[in-house]
Amino acid sequence: MKKMFLFAAAAMVSLSSCVQSETVYTGQVQEMGFKSAVTRGIIQSNDDMIYPIAVTAQLKDKTATTYENYFTNAQFVYDAGSSLWKGEPARYWPTSGDIDFLAFCPYPALAVITSNYDTNGAFETMVISGIDNSIKDQHDILFSDLLSVEAPQTAAQALQFHHATAQLNLTFKKTDSAAAVIVNSVKIHNVGISGTLTVTPVRGGSSTAVWTPDTPKLRYFLDADATGIEDGTLDAELTSSSTYSPVPMLVLPGTQTQIEIAYTVDGHDQVYIHDLSTTGETWNMGYKYTYNYTINVNEIIFDCTVDEWDTIDGGNITI
Repeated sequence: MKKMFLFAAAAMVSLSSCVQSETVYTGQVQEMGFKSAVTRGIIQSNDDMIYPIAVTAQLKDKTATTYENYFTNAQFVYDAGSSLWKGEPARYWPTSGDIDFLAFCPYPALAVITSNYDTNGAFETMVISGIDNSIKDQHDILFSDLLSVEAPQTAAQALQFHHATAQLNLTFKKTDSAAAVIVNSVKIHNVGISGTLTVTPVRGGSSTAVWTPDTPKLRYFLDADATGIEDGTLDAELTSSSTYSPVPMLVLPGTQTQIEIAYTVDGHDQVYIHDLSTTGETWNMGYKYTYNYTINVNEIIFDCTVDEWDTIDGGNITI
């Protein structure tokens, strides 16, 4: 990356026949970089977090009472060499002031990010509309806490992200049996996959977020070889010694619904519906829900008995 240097000479100002000098920052211009942390979810560790992020910054000069925009929805991309996120193009620190950062991940391809500010120009909400995660390779949807620091900084700044969806994981196995048990498909009824997310930052605390979901959908659990979201064929043959899991699904927070499992036992079709809606429980953002299913294969076995003979006297016959 091309390094840029700023050199400033002392400004010479003549006022009322007097010559004065003004001290100007003459250090190296510092490129902004961010470190990231996440909580729970499909991103199981920070090593999995490599998505590009969208960052908006608000700057308040030391002598000012209000914030002004420094940059909006700037793209920062992951640099594998440093494990940091750097601006594309590079973004640089102002020479002084208080600066607030608020970020969303991943950097949107189609969704629209709109930041709203209070009367002092500080962040009030960040609204991300047009989020559609009804895609084959779903991605985490993440929002950050408000990061407030004094400019300039020489080190990468830590952004704390939170998951905005719930993660559903399924496992399947069968009981010990010679029967051929195959999970053909699994689908979930009436779940939110897309919508609008409103993030409210809290200075000195964790951001909160609320979804306005689009119309609920029926969605298949997919396997790693799926060609699209309608390719719900799993055809997974179960064993009793290990578990099978389709690809986890990310859904918007909301009331738990129904999971429908289509399977065969020795070629005979079966359907099981796990109705979660009767509990009134909800799927909450940032939580991973795992449902472990065991298909109980009961062999047909007969225990045969024979009645005792009923004795009937046939009489005494002489021939």
